Amino acid sequence: MHKIFTDAPQQINGRINIPKPKVEENTYKIAESDMRAEMNPYSHANHFELVRVIERMYRRYLDRLRVDLIRIGADDISPSHAMLLFTIGDDDLSVRDLMDRGHYLGSNASYSLKQLVQSGYVDRTASARDRRSARIRLTDKGKTLCQAIKSADEVNQAQIVRNERDRMALEETFALLRKLEVIWATDLQQRNGRMGVNGF
Repeated sequence: MHKIFTDAPQQINGRINIPKPKVEENTYKIAESDMRAEMNPYSHANHFELVRVIERMYRRYLDRLRVDLIRIGADDISPSHAMLLFTIGDDDLSVRDLMDRGHYLGSNASYSLKQLVQSGYVDRTASARDRRSARIRLTDKGKTLCQAIKSADEVNQAQIVRNERDRMALEETFALLRKLEVIWATDLQQRNGRMGVNGF
């Protein structure tokens, strides 16, 4: 909060002289800095900063999801495990498919699936074609929780999307992020392909 200093009014020649308020010097520096940031909001817009923002957003969303889970009454599942349910969705997947779809590490996926199976959110069965391979799908309990989370998320989205302009901005943001995901994935595949051909 900026400090404003005023001198007591002094009477000169029968007239009240009220001096103008004096503002601290650093107030102007802060205001100028804020103004420059507003005039150039994209000054820090690059891939690296974008990834950092996405990472922070994801952590904030998990915090918010934790609150929703408590309100729903699902205290036997963590926010990250709840997100794993949405990765499975309505499909019947192999563990390999799940890892590819959600970009999970093997040990993390195995541990998470074990927890979800024990809690009754996921059903894990041996594949009919390959007994060594497991198939996973959501149980009724898992599907019910996903629907409850979606309903809670509609309330959260209503706080962001208040009009048509907000809706369009959200769609444009989503489209841009999907475009970057495809570009980065394609670039990674091409780099891996070139490394394989060159032998290193």
